[in-house]
Amino acid sequence: MIDAVSEKSSFQIKWSNYSILIGIMLVVLIFSAVTDTFLTVRNISRLLRQMVVFMIIASGMTFVVSTGEMDISVGAIYNLSMNIMGFLILSGLNPWFASIAGVCTGLLCGFLNGVLTMTLGIRAIIITLGTVNIFKGITLVFTNAHGIGNLMQSNFFEFGKSSIGPVASIFYVALLIVTITAWYFNNSKICRDFRAMGSNIKAAVYSGVPVKKRIVQNLTIMGFFCGLSSVLALSYIGSAAPEAGSGYEMLAITAVVAGGANVNGGDGSVWGTMGGIVLITVIRNGLMLMGLSPAWQEAATGFLLIGAIAVQKLSKRSAG
Repeated sequence: MIDAVSEKSSFQIKWSNYSILIGIMLVVLIFSAVTDTFLTVRNISRLLRQMVVFMIIASGMTFVVSTGEMDISVGAIYNLSMNIMGFLILSGLNPWFASIAGVCTGLLCGFLNGVLTMTLGIRAIIITLGTVNIFKGITLVFTNAHGIGNLMQSNFFEFGKSSIGPVASIFYVALLIVTITAWYFNNSKICRDFRAMGSNIKAAVYSGVPVKKRIVQNLTIMGFFCGLSSVLALSYIGSAAPEAGSGYEMLAITAVVAGGANVNGGDGSVWGTMGGIVLITVIRNGLMLMGLSPAWQEAATGFLLIGAIAVQKLSKRSAG
């Protein structure tokens, strides 16, 4: 029986891997045929830079979805962290030290989400429906709804805008973070516990998994990735807006599910999530090059999420 379940799981993982690769190749072929600029060095360089923030946030969302949860406050945490960094830099703090404050802000917000979820016994998606507005409100209050710019000259920003060849330096940083995260997700006990909780939380409790502790840790990790992504974003953009990060939660969740993770939890792959990020970014970029409005880009993300869930259902039926 166990072997049969293992074979089904293996089939689903392989199918999701193939489907995301097929999807990426298909959209690349389509946009290469309908636009003259898609496969240019300049556009590929732009694509890789655009992926950086989503690579980091979606990596963290892989942890959350593996438990069967969703965090919809990630965009607000990202933006709050970036604005706090901007405010501190504008006040004279060295940007490198301010970046530590940004990561700590993300950690604190994620910790708050985790504590509330664990204490109240309510699903994270409901808790974060509330905290997303708290974090947005805090950002608007201390920035007076104004953007933060004219930040000091620093090698922090020089690094963020630099490139190694045609590829942005921050992309290499993001790739290193993703590689470490993928190894940790596959090999750490805490992540095995996350997946056990997503598969069957009652069985996880009976098997000795400290579920309440893991809930807090899971959402704190998500906050950490939001803070980390805000550091890379600010180093490149060089300014902070009071309402940035809107819709990032949808992009992250879509990437995780498109990458093969079960929306109900129990599995997931950081590299699969990266495949989802590539697919989403290519689609949005291609639609932009075709001259379509951002509204169609948002619609495409929604269609992709529904399609990814449909593929999951079909693969499960095919597996028996």
